[in-house]
Amino acid sequence: MRRRTAVFTAVLVLSIFLGRLTVLPGTELALVWPASGVGLLWVLRARARREVALAATVITVVAAVGNGLTGVPPVAAAGLGVANVTISVATWLLLGGGQRGEPGPLSAGVRRISELYRFLGACALGVAVSALVGMLALTATTADVTWSTGVAWWLRNLAAVVLVVGPSLLGSERFERPRRAQLAEGAVLVVLTVVTLVWVFGPAQQLPLAFVPLALVVWAGLRLPIPLAALEGALVATGALVLVRTGAGGALASITDPADRGLVLQAFMMLAAFLALVLATVRAQLGDSLAAQALARREAEDAVEDLRILVEALPVGLFVVERNGSLGMHNLAGATWLHGPVAVAPGQTPLEHRLLKRSLQGRTLAHDERPSVRALLGEHVSGERIISEDDAGRERIVSVDALPLHNGADGEPDRAVLVWQDVTEEHEHVQRLRRARTRSDRLISDAPHGVVVVDATGHIQQANRAFATMFGRTEDDCLGAPVWALAPGLEKEARRYLDDTVRAAGELVESEWTVPDGPSGLPMTIATSSRHVTDHLDGDEILINVVDVSERRRYEERLSFLADHDVLTGLPNRRRFEESLSQHQAVCARYGPRGALLLIDLDHFKEVNDTLGHAAGDHLIATTGAILRDGVRQSDLVARLGGDEFAVLLPEADDASAETVAAHLVEQIREHCASLDGVHRRVTASIGVLTFVAAAARQGDVLALADMLMYDAKDAGRDGYVLLTSEAHRTPRLGARMEWRSRIEHAIENDLFELHLQPILDVAQGRVTQAESLVRLRDDDGTLIPPGRFVYVAELTGLAPALDSWVLRHSIAMLADLQRRDPEFVLEVNISAQSIGHPDVEAALVAALEEYGVAPSTLVLEVTETAAVRDVAAARGFGERLRNLGTLFALDDFGAGYGSFYYLKHLVFDYVKIDGEFVTDAHRSPMDRQLLRSIIDVARNLGKGTVAEFVTDRTVFELVRELGVDYAQGYYIGRPVPLVEFVAAHLSQPVPARGLTAATAQD
Repeated sequence: MRRRTAVFTAVLVLSIFLGRLTVLPGTELALVWPASGVGLLWVLRARARREVALAATVITVVAAVGNGLTGVPPVAAAGLGVANVTISVATWLLLGGGQRGEPGPLSAGVRRISELYRFLGACALGVAVSALVGMLALTATTADVTWSTGVAWWLRNLAAVVLVVGPSLLGSERFERPRRAQLAEGAVLVVLTVVTLVWVFGPAQQLPLAFVPLALVVWAGLRLPIPLAALEGALVATGALVLVRTGAGGALASITDPADRGLVLQAFMMLAAFLALVLATVRAQLGDSLAAQALARREAEDAVEDLRILVEALPVGLFVVERNGSLGMHNLAGATWLHGPVAVAPGQTPLEHRLLKRSLQGRTLAHDERPSVRALLGEHVSGERIISEDDAGRERIVSVDALPLHNGADGEPDRAVLVWQDVTEEHEHVQRLRRARTRSDRLISDAPHGVVVVDATGHIQQANRAFATMFGRTEDDCLGAPVWALAPGLEKEARRYLDDTVRAAGELVESEWTVPDGPSGLPMTIATSSRHVTDHLDGDEILINVVDVSERRRYEERLSFLADHDVLTGLPNRRRFEESLSQHQAVCARYGPRGALLLIDLDHFKEVNDTLGHAAGDHLIATTGAILRDGVRQSDLVARLGGDEFAVLLPEADDASAETVAAHLVEQIREHCASLDGVHRRVTASIGVLTFVAAAARQGDVLALADMLMYDAKDAGRDGYVLLTSEAHRTPRLGARMEWRSRIEHAIENDLFELHLQPILDVAQGRVTQAESLVRLRDDDGTLIPPGRFVYVAELTGLAPALDSWVLRHSIAMLADLQRRDPEFVLEVNISAQSIGHPDVEAALVAALEEYGVAPSTLVLEVTETAAVRDVAAARGFGERLRNLGTLFALDDFGAGYGSFYYLKHLVFDYVKIDGEFVTDAHRSPMDRQLLRSIIDVARNLGKGTVAEFVTDRTVFELVRELGVDYAQGYYIGRPVPLVEFVAAHLSQPVPARGLTAATAQD
C-alpha cells in the first residue's frame, strides 16, 4: 500500500501542476483538472477503507497546497482541497463503495452500457456536489463567481474524470487483448487523428470543422477494442485542448470570450471522451451478446447432437407420433419393432399398423386402448405391458410409456412420444418369482411341521396351520402376536434366541425348548431352527421352523434308558454297571479301597426255560431283580449283567455288612422261588462276594475274582455264597482258578496249545472250502482239555487278548500250509470280546499276515453277537480298520444273543453264522424253520453269506440246503481234527472230486 500511495501522490501532484497550466485568466479555473480524475481513480482502486481514508486525506492536502502555492488565499485553497476530495468520496459512495466484504466499485470495469451510464451518472452527481463546495471556496477569492463559473467547474472536472478514470476502468482484464491487425489499425488511426487535429485546430485554421475528429472517435468506437477506443477519445480531447490552448487555432479559437471558449472546449472534450466510451461499450456489449448467442447456438447444437446420439444409443425403442398418427421419428432400437408399411385404413394410423400390440391375455388392443392414441388425447401412459413382435417375428413382452408433447392452440397435443422396452426376461423372472412365492407359501401352509415368520421385534407376520395347531390356536390368532406369547414364561429366552439369530447374520441357529404348559396340558418339547433374512423392501425377517419333538424326546429318553437299563427288569445293564464300577474304582484309587461287590447267578435257571418256557423264565428274572432291588439300600447299585447273572455294588460296605447282604439275598431268593410252583422250587442263588480291600490285596480284577468266587459257590453246592475278605486266605476253588491263569500264561509262552480244524462245506459246490480253527490245551498226561475249561478263565483274568494273539499267529501259519494245497482255502478264527479293538491283537494279526504271505481276504474273524454288542462302537471301529486291510468278518452265534436288526445294520461283517438252536430242530419245529428262513432272507438281502452251525445229520443238511444256506458246519460235515487228519480227510483228493466223502462216511 505504501508504494501505491507514493505513486498516486506523485501522479496527483503532477496532475495539479498540469491543471494549473490550463487556468483561464480572470476565473482562476482551469480548462481541465486532471487531479479530479486521478483522485477518483485512487479511491475506486483502493483495496480497503483504510486506503480510501488515506487517499481522501492526501487528495485534500495536496489540492489545498497546490492551490495555495498558486496564490489562492489559504481559506479558499483549503475549500478547493475539500471540493477536490468531495468528487472522489461522493462518487465512491454513489457507486456503492464502503460495503463490507465487497471489492471496490467497478473494480472489474464496465462491460455493459447500463454500467457506463451508472458510472457517468455517479461522476456527474459527485462533480455537481463538489461544484457547490468549490463555488463557496471561490467566494473567498477575487474571482467573479457566476452560473457560468459553476458550469465550467462541473464540465472541467467531469471531463477530467471521464478522460482519466474511463479508460482505466474500461481497460480491465475482462476484455480481450487487441489483435495485431487491430493494433496496426489503431496506430494508423492515431497518425490520422494527429493529422486531423492539426488540420482542424492548428494555428490560422478558421473553418468550423471541429466535428471531424469526432468521426475518428466514432470509427475507433465501432472498430477497435474498448481500451484502444477509449484512448482514441482521450487523444482527440487532449489534442484539441493543447492545440486550442497553445496555438489559438481552429473554430474554437475564434470565440472571443475566454470563458465561453473554455466552456465550448470543455464540452468538446467531454463529448469526445464520452462518445468513445459509449460507442466502445455498446460495441463490447453487442459483441458479448453475439458471442453469447453464438455460444448458446453451439451449445444447443451440441445438446441436440448429444441428444440424438443418446437417443440412438438407447437400448429401448423410441418413437415420436404426429397428431395425425404418423410416425415422426424413431431410433435404431425402435426400428427392430417396426414391420413393413401397410396401407392406411380409415380410422387407423400407420404407426399402429407397424407396431403390433396385444394384451397379455392375447387379445388385440382396440384402437382407443392403444398407448399412442391415448397419449395424443392427453393421457400419460406409464409401464403398460403388452405383447408385441420384433422384426424377426418373435413374440415379446414390452413395457410401454406414452407421453403427450407440445400442446397446440386447441389444447390438444401436437405429438406424442412412445418408449418401447423389451421386458420379456424381467416379466418371466417376475412370474417365476411369483410362482415360486406361491409355491413357497403353499409349502409353508401345507408343511407338516410349524413354520412361522416374525419381524425384528418378534411379532408374527406369517404362520402356517401346523404351527397354529401345535399351540392350540388358529392362524388368525397368531398373526401380530409376539412369538413368546404362545409359550408363557419363555419371553426372556425367546428374545435372546431372536437376538442370537440376528447376530448370526444368515447362519442357521438351532435350539430346543420345553413349553411348560402345552395345549394338552402336558409339557411340550419343540425343536426350532431359525435364519435371519434381510430384505430392503420388506425389512428384516426371521424364518423359524418349529417341530414338536415331544414324542421323539420321550422315545430318546426311553432309548437312553434302555441303553443303560435292562428291558426285562428295569435294572442297570452291564454297560451302566461297568461305568459305575469304574467310577467307584477311581474313587478307591484316590481315597483308598472301600465297598464290596456281589456277583449273583441263579442255579437251575436253564431248567425253567427248558421246562416251562421263556415266559416263565422272564417272569422269574423280573421278580428276582425286584427282590435284589428291595434287598439293598437306595445308595447301592443292582444290575443285570445278562441271562440269569446279576451284580450288586455296595459302595460303603465292609466285610461284615457285605456278608450280611449276601446271606439275606440268598435267603430271599430261596424263599421266593420256594413259593412258586413246579421247577421254580429248585432255583436258588450262588453269590461271589469280595471287598475292594481284598481285591486290592490280591491285585486282581474285581469282576474276575467275584466270578471265580461265584463259581466256587456253585461248586460248593449252590444256594449260598463265598466271601473273600481282606483277612481270608484263598479258598481251594479260587486258588484253582488262579492256578488256571498261571497254566494259561505258561501255555502261551511255551506253545502248549493246539489248533484243530472243523470243516465248513460250500453247499453250492458240494465241497469243503473253509474251516474253523478251534483251540485245545494238551494236559500233562496227554489229555486234550476243551476250551470251555480255560477260555472263560482267560477272559476273567484278562488273558484273552494274549490267547487270541497266539491263536491268530498259529492259525495264519496253518492257513499258509493249507493254501499250498488249495490256494483259495479260507480259515475262520474266533476272537473274544476283550480282543475287539485291542492293539496287541491287531498288531499280531497284521504281522502274521505279512510274515506268512497270506491274503487277508482268506482270513475270516468270527465275533460272537453278544461280544460285539458289548461295545458296538468299538466293534465297528475294529471291523472298519481290518476291513480296510482286507480281512473278512463273520457274526458268530447269530440269534443266540440280542438278535436285533440294529446290529446287522451297524456291525461290519461278511458272513452270518446262524446259532445251532435255530438249526438243530428246524426240520421238526415249524417255528424254528420259519425263524431260520427269516434269518437267511435278511442276510441274503443284505448281501451277506450264511453259515448254518450244528448240522448233525442228512435231514438237517437237506433242509438248510433247501432254504438257501451258503455254507454248512457240524458233525455231519466233519468233527474238529488236527491239521494232518483234516488234510487227509478233506484236501487229499483233487479239488473237483471232493464233496461229502467224509460226511457220507459218518452217515
